[in-house]
Amino acid sequence: MLKNTENTYGIVAKGFHWLLFLMLSFSIIAGNFLASMPKGTEKLQAAGMHKSFGAVLLMLIMLRLLWRLINVTPKLPDGTTPTQSLLANGMHWVLYALMFAQPLSGIMMSQAAGHPVAFFGLFEFPVFLDKSQGLAELFRAMHGTVWILLVAAVIGHVGAALHHHFIKKDDVLKQMTVGA
Repeated sequence: MLKNTENTYGIVAKGFHWLLFLMLSFSIIAGNFLASMPKGTEKLQAAGMHKSFGAVLLMLIMLRLLWRLINVTPKLPDGTTPTQSLLANGMHWVLYALMFAQPLSGIMMSQAAGHPVAFFGLFEFPVFLDKSQGLAELFRAMHGTVWILLVAAVIGHVGAALHHHFIKKDDVLKQMTVGA
């Protein structure tokens, strides 16, 4: 089934979920590798690819959010308290906010540093910021902090899913994998 039901996520939501997980993981690893590279042509080329993948991620995150907004969200298991429901819902929105903040802060960091953001060399994105070393440093710090927060949030998200699967023995994890 393509769309979500009250009991499980559909193939589109599952596809977005796992694709974004893989791409974000790759981008975080590549970004840390990029930060350790010496200045030069290879670093500029790697940075261009990193920015392009960041732009793809941003588009996929927007599509994922749109898909979430036009689909039902599977219900939480029986016995979920209002506080647990609030925490689960809040965690999902924190993940969305961090997923948006990461590529946006990277784009703003690049633009404030005076470096264009191109999409795989095909075209450049519109410039939203004038060159400003102070803003570039602010967005660099934000970009560096957000990936850490994103990793921590993902670890919490995975921990909660594993808690549901192994401790509570409900279908929460199955809703995003093989179906409930």
